Amino acid sequence: MDANNPISPDGRTYHLQTRKGDIAQHCLLVGSPERAEMIARTMFTYCECVGDHRGLKSYTGKVDDFPISVVTTGMGSASTAIVLPEAVYSGAKRLIRVGSCATLWRDPKPGDSAICTGAVRLDGASENWAPIEYPAVADFRVVSALVVAAQRLGLPHYVGIGTTTTCFNEGQARPDLDGYLPPRLQAIHDELVQRGVLFYSMEEATLFVWCTTHGKDIWAGAIDAIYGNRHTNEFDVRGEEEAARIAIRALLILNEPTRSNYPRC
Repeated sequence: MDANNPISPDGRTYHLQTRKGDIAQHCLLVGSPERAEMIARTMFTYCECVGDHRGLKSYTGKVDDFPISVVTTGMGSASTAIVLPEAVYSGAKRLIRVGSCATLWRDPKPGDSAICTGAVRLDGASENWAPIEYPAVADFRVVSALVVAAQRLGLPHYVGIGTTTTCFNEGQARPDLDGYLPPRLQAIHDELVQRGVLFYSMEEATLFVWCTTHGKDIWAGAIDAIYGNRHTNEFDVRGEEEAARIAIRALLILNEPTRSNYPRC
């Protein structure tokens, strides 16, 4: 194998263990293999496991005869950065992350969805592809499709900017095991709240910058189930099925004929 591009003799990627054509053009990205399996087994009308290596499960199937895949990225920016080129090599072009987040706004409740328009780049990984001044933005067509999908399904949702961090705890202004939070991290948190950032998560900036720097025909967006509210100090693990339903509907909307009239950017 080529050390710069480790594809196996039978054409499989090194981490996902998928080949060209294994992943559908319209693809969901999830952090956990359990979420990938839940979506494929309960929301696809047909599915096949096309990759299962290092906890990175990938499924391809159909929803109403429409080809669709769900790929596990693992947690955080570093793992996402490894998976993205392999998923695109294997066929993905329309990518929607279905994840979880903690909101910095007062009104959203656990179980609601957050649709991301762009992300503050505290992820680290995206600096491999573009300077920090380069914006991390979702594709406008994907954002529009997600909003329309949520409206059609009648599911509560919020739209705004996220912050992608490298660390779930201190990086998102949670004290460490000794109850200590470095003042500089508290200051960043306070400014993000003041500037109207909708939520914290750990993948969006990485996804958006990689996709916008690696080809005009790769569109990316993201929707997260809101698990936590940092204003009200609530945390409840729910809403992932609703977020997944919105994302699947959005992929179907992106395939509608009227979408082909959108200008390519």
